Formats: sequence, structure tokens, C-alpha cells
Amino acid sequence: MNKITLFLLLIFSFSFSSHAQVSVGENGNIEVKTGATLDVAGLEITPISDYNISPGVTIQKSNTSIVLPNGDSMLRSYYLDASAENLSAVLVYNYEDADMNGITHNAKMVVVDASGNSMEYEDTDELDYQVTSEFQDPGSFSIVTAGDATLSVETVDGEMSISVFPNPTSSILNINFDGDLNLSIYNMLGQQLLETNDKQIDISGFERGTYILIVQNLESNNSTNFKIIKE
Repeated sequence: MNKITLFLLLIFSFSFSSHAQVSVGENGNIEVKTGATLDVAGLEITPISDYNISPGVTIQKSNTSIVLPNGDSMLRSYYLDASAENLSAVLVYNYEDADMNGITHNAKMVVVDASGNSMEYEDTDELDYQVTSEFQDPGSFSIVTAGDATLSVETVDGEMSISVFPNPTSSILNINFDGDLNLSIYNMLGQQLLETNDKQIDISGFERGTYILIVQNLESNNSTNFKIIKE
């Protein structure tokens, strides 16, 4: 049996195993050519350019959810250990009714990178039971799942992005940004209710309603606003 046939049989067996995984030995290497698809139990990875899965990497499906900014993910998560770095690819996340965990077919793909940061990506295929996203820019992939994450994201200072989650929230508001910030919250009457440099803010004592969060980058003095909904 030649190597290509053996590789295809392995992919076939991975796709139908409930605890499937791809594991590359310390001295091994898997090269996935441009346009070819590696299917690990329902996670389809189609590189935009030739991609080598490094020695020691394991890609494994788990029938569990992870905690997202606005609730739990579907009961199907894919863990890459160590993370896949500099990967440009089309990812297709396939799921079944038993995986949905109360999430609708409008779910978005959620990727957690090597630093533990999660970002959501729109589904581009408009089909039920699968979520498709294309990653043209090389990225880091540690966990891939799907859910109703609902992050509030703005770009400030060119390429630097800030995310605020969960939003809406009933208690803790998290601000994710690599830099020092000054944070102010105002009510709809323009009254300042809070000012802090802490990127985790407890607003459990606020009345239900809509507020404005003003975020100032202390390095550049640039500011951006977020509408915050207190449940």
C-alpha cells in the first residue's frame, strides 16, 4: 500500500471516530497540500497554502463545551496541542443536534489562540449543521468550537483591537487590550458613574439599562466608545 492510500484511509477512520485524533510523533510530519482537506472527526482543515503539521502536535475532538464570553459553546470542541501556528486555511466545523447545547444554527465559529484569546468569526456557508470560516491571514489555533459568543470589538490605533465581553452582562465586564487603559462608564444622561484602570469591571450594582463605556488608550490618548447593556 502506498503512502497516499494509507493517508486517505487514516483520514477516513478519523472522520468516523467519536474520540478521533491526529497525533504526529516527535520525529514525524504531516504535510497537507493546498486544496487538500484534513478531516478530524468533523473538523475539516483545507490549507490555502501548503501546511506542515509539526512534530508533537495532536488534534483531538472532545465532546465537551468551553466557556465563552456570552455562554457555553456547543458540545464539540477541537483541541490542538501544541497550537497550530501560521495557518491560513478554510475551516469547516460540522455538528449534530446532540452537539448544539441550546445554540441555534446561527452559531459562529470561535477560535482560541495560543495566548488564550477567543475571537468569533461569521459563518459563510448559510448551511445548517456546519460553520465555515476562511482565514486568509496566518493565525494561531489552539481550540476551535462554535457558539453564540457575541463579542463587542473595535479597532483603535491602527491594528490594535479592543474587545469588551460579555455584552449584555449582569455583573462582570471584561476588557481585552494589550496596553494601559482609562475606562469610564456613563449613563444615558451623560453622568459619569465609574472611572478605573481595571480591565475587569463589576457593574452588578448598576440598574438595568444601557450605558456608555469610554475607553482611552493611555499611550496614544486615542479613545473609543462602547454601548453596554446591563441585564
